[in-house]
Amino acid sequence: MKKCLFLVLCFTISVITTATAQHFAGFTNRTTLYETYQPAEVTLYSGKVIHQKQANIFLRNGRLLYKSGNHDMEANMKQIKAVKFQDKYFVSIDTTLALIVDTIADRQILCTTIIDLEAYSNLKKNERVISNFHMEWDMVSAASIELPDEDFQYPLMSSYYVKIDEELVPIQERPLRRLLPKDKRSRFDFILKLSDFNWTNRNSLQLILELFKE
Repeated sequence: MKKCLFLVLCFTISVITTATAQHFAGFTNRTTLYETYQPAEVTLYSGKVIHQKQANIFLRNGRLLYKSGNHDMEANMKQIKAVKFQDKYFVSIDTTLALIVDTIADRQILCTTIIDLEAYSNLKKNERVISNFHMEWDMVSAASIELPDEDFQYPLMSSYYVKIDEELVPIQERPLRRLLPKDKRSRFDFILKLSDFNWTNRNSLQLILELFKE
């Protein structure tokens, strides 16, 4: 858990990114998805399938990493169509791997998660300001000041998409409404008004995906 010192900033991050279909997705102390490299099945656009014994995903940019001897190598993402780990399946969006969250018929909900470098830079900057800030002991109690943990973590940002007829659409109210036939828009409005609806919740997104079934 991050310290109270950063709650206001984290809330600001969440509000700003939500407006662009991006959502604050918590923190991680790693720059890779998996703590250790994992076996993966890599499918290329050429149709060739490569079984990589040691693979991972670089959270800085969402690209595939693999081991070559003792070296960490970044794959040429222009060649990669999909990557299947034991517990997760990813498809390529441009040069970023997107997790398949759910599939209904031929429709898919996809999610990319990367480190929010701008937010990370701001947090580190804020940390330096507070670390260098000196207060008068007779004005503020030292017990009221919470400094960041020594194991500073990276803020994550997720972006959600729905794939319909090979078209990627950001999961946002306006673009989704435009795609829906008029007879389904009232149902769409009803779903958005549900008390437990959340743009990052799998069950909520399933309800929306159902509307796009033939």
